[in-house]
Amino acid sequence: MSNNSQIGEFFKNQTIFLTEGTDLIGKLLVEKLLRTADLKKIYILMRAKREKKFAERFDDFFHNACFKNINRNDFESKVSVIGGDCKKLGLGLNSKDVDILKKETTCIIHAAANVNLRQTIKEASYNVVSTNEMIKLAERMENLKIFVYVSTSFTNCFNSHIREEIYQTPIKAEAFLDLVDSCNEDEVEKTLLPYLNKWPNNYAFSKCLSEALIKDSGMDIPTTIVRPSSVTNAMKHPVPGWVDNYHSIVGIVAGGFLGILQNLYAKKEKKVHFVPADFVCNCILAVAWDTANSKNLTVINCVGEPIVYERLVSKIDSLYWKFPSVKCLWFPKMTIIQNKCWYNVKGYWMLMLAYCIDLILFCSKQQVGASKMRKQIAEQVSVLSYFTVREWNFDDDRFMNLWKKMGDEDKKIFPFYVNTMDWNKYLSNCILGIRLLFKDPISTLPHAKAKFKIMSSFYYTIVALFYYFLYIMFYKFLTK
Repeated sequence: MSNNSQIGEFFKNQTIFLTEGTDLIGKLLVEKLLRTADLKKIYILMRAKREKKFAERFDDFFHNACFKNINRNDFESKVSVIGGDCKKLGLGLNSKDVDILKKETTCIIHAAANVNLRQTIKEASYNVVSTNEMIKLAERMENLKIFVYVSTSFTNCFNSHIREEIYQTPIKAEAFLDLVDSCNEDEVEKTLLPYLNKWPNNYAFSKCLSEALIKDSGMDIPTTIVRPSSVTNAMKHPVPGWVDNYHSIVGIVAGGFLGILQNLYAKKEKKVHFVPADFVCNCILAVAWDTANSKNLTVINCVGEPIVYERLVSKIDSLYWKFPSVKCLWFPKMTIIQNKCWYNVKGYWMLMLAYCIDLILFCSKQQVGASKMRKQIAEQVSVLSYFTVREWNFDDDRFMNLWKKMGDEDKKIFPFYVNTMDWNKYLSNCILGIRLLFKDPISTLPHAKAKFKIMSSFYYTIVALFYYFLYIMFYKFLTK
């Protein structure tokens, strides 16, 4: 850690309670803190799994690729797993762990959430439950200095202009939780239908309620809400392009990479906001440092630099040629379709193609899965279609002011803003990161390029024959 780092100095000897240690942002927060700050302890809330003990999960956690630059001894001495469950009252913590957290915690980063955009209202309610229980626990902590809540910039996405403030909700969080507890799923959805129609998914609704819950709680603790937009591959750390899931835009790029997703329903001229995962991590840590000197509840939109869909898809499509995969199931070529009916028609034919690929794989005694993957990606793209045909303007005054407050050294260690994004370099790293996610290292590239040439020849031959067939049919029809 640099002696000139104000953020690093702030985290010195701090004890952090982190509720999303095993997901993308959580892993990066743990890695960054261990690498740049001389902190005292990180307690990670981890849900138990029947098939694995905590010791085994802890070991699996450390062996993730993002911790390759972290010393095992430092990891074991400064990271501790706390057994719990965000779906349960009291976060599922036992009394012993509660006592430890009450006495030792100086900083809370509450980032745990179910981010599935297709979750039911009951599943989404756990996002509100965990926030409510975290607030109760925070109020009992003896040495707590700051509370940072990680939300999403799309909590109120029915507004085209998103301000850095907490919006009023149509129902109080407490009333919502009472309703979920006292009624079944159908009754809850029926009661909330007039409200839910404004939100494209239950996840965004739950995050909006959680933000309002924090505001209404009146906690006497310096608190900041960080709202990242769509979180994508890391810009630089721990590895350029690193990612560990297929959420959001990553799933779209991955689907195109495999040739399973060839069409994207979007408006070419609309802008998409996404932010590298390590930038989100750095912003959260910078926010924690700044929050310690704040008395008011603050909201910060962390949205990154926008790019129009037409330019984004064009660049990604060219990279499929540059970095093809040996695991590609069909010729990768991404096309934007702006008409929903035509998109659905082409989607149907792509599903038929996936079944044909599975048949070929089955006959050649290889593992099938193209149709299943196609359906999964199609579902994800369907959920994202609300966002791919719209765009938003985000206020980011507080985001920019935070960047200006930081010293030159901290801007190097904890970067979360760039004047101009080098899209070619970043997207190239994203493709390489997705290759690693598919366990397809760069060493397979020569083989992949040879396979790609065969696929491209086959693809364009089929396209040529198809249009020739149409020409013959129309020619015969017109000459009758």
